[in-house]
Amino acid sequence: MATEQEFDCDLVIIGAGLTGLSLACWLLELSRQTGQTLPRVCLLEPRTEYHNDRTWCFWDTEQHPFRHLIAYRWPQWRVSIGESVVSQSANHLPYAMLPAGRVYQHALASIESCPEFSLQQGVRVIDIVESADSVRILTETRQWCAKAVIDTRPPGPTLTTGPDQNPGFWQVFTGYEIYCPNHGFDIRQARLMDFQPNESHVCFVYLLPFDADNFLVEWTEFYPTGTEVEMPDCTLRLEAWLENRNFRGYEIKRSESAALPMIPLDDSQASGRVIRAGVGAGWMRAATGYHFATCQRGAAVLAERVLSAAASGHWFLDPPTVRKPWLNWMDRVFLRALHRHPESGPDWFLALFRATTAEQMARFMNDVPNLGDAVCVATALPALPFLGATFR
Repeated sequence: MATEQEFDCDLVIIGAGLTGLSLACWLLELSRQTGQTLPRVCLLEPRTEYHNDRTWCFWDTEQHPFRHLIAYRWPQWRVSIGESVVSQSANHLPYAMLPAGRVYQHALASIESCPEFSLQQGVRVIDIVESADSVRILTETRQWCAKAVIDTRPPGPTLTTGPDQNPGFWQVFTGYEIYCPNHGFDIRQARLMDFQPNESHVCFVYLLPFDADNFLVEWTEFYPTGTEVEMPDCTLRLEAWLENRNFRGYEIKRSESAALPMIPLDDSQASGRVIRAGVGAGWMRAATGYHFATCQRGAAVLAERVLSAAASGHWFLDPPTVRKPWLNWMDRVFLRALHRHPESGPDWFLALFRATTAEQMARFMNDVPNLGDAVCVATALPALPFLGATFR
């Protein structure tokens, strides 16, 4: 039996990206609100430096520890195919953008100021060994002993699914933050999907105007799993799109790129000393790639359970359920249909936005729809391909 003195900490969080940092900040927030004692927490992160390497977007409808750091909000948003445009607007639940740099700076300062927390950077976990009363975390240089582990590592780059099981996509994108005086885009409106011609898979331009002279633009493609074709070079296509806009002059201030797994993952887990959280636990929405709002809800629930475990000494954690099972089922059907009919994807997305209100779309995209929202979404889509995907 491990004794109290043998534990390096109470809880190890593997990964200090969005999920790990959110969990740390929620622990601090809830501890302040309730007066509960914080456990000793160690975060193990492979990166040695943090950079403003991405942005997180969501509909601003809920409280979370980073809400005061939101950089931009848009009361209107649109999707389009050429001249066909569908717009929605809601001043009370705007589309919002949060730069990663602000999240990192705030979270790292909070962790540094808390004596119960320790962040170890440049640490790569090799193995996790769970026993009846402890967990050992093996790294390249040493091992940690803890009472529980929350593993926030994302799935690996080789993650795939067969087209006959639960097919999905890699959401591949390259984005530039651009300075271009008088660019001409409506600064009140976020362009979520301006679809571009492509019959083999969905591709679109995503554009967020910050002010009259600055904007973020991304070229995005839903690259299907289960094929041997190389992933698209979004950088070349984004630069070609910029050249075709005939801007008089622009400066690229920052770039970002990623491949997000729009792939249905098994989010069922048993209680235990080791549980998963974040993208690897299915917190990212498979049908959209949105993650931030769901991550905050999941981290909040998990933080409550960690504080309860610290108070009771019972370190078997229950993983949170971050969305309704029927919503996961709807996503699987949608992805299966989109996999078989990629040429129809743009029309389906426009139909979804056309058939819903701004409030319904915000709830649906933020992973908290009600059954009425689900009915509106389901009836907006053509019956035949989705019935085929359902029974398949």
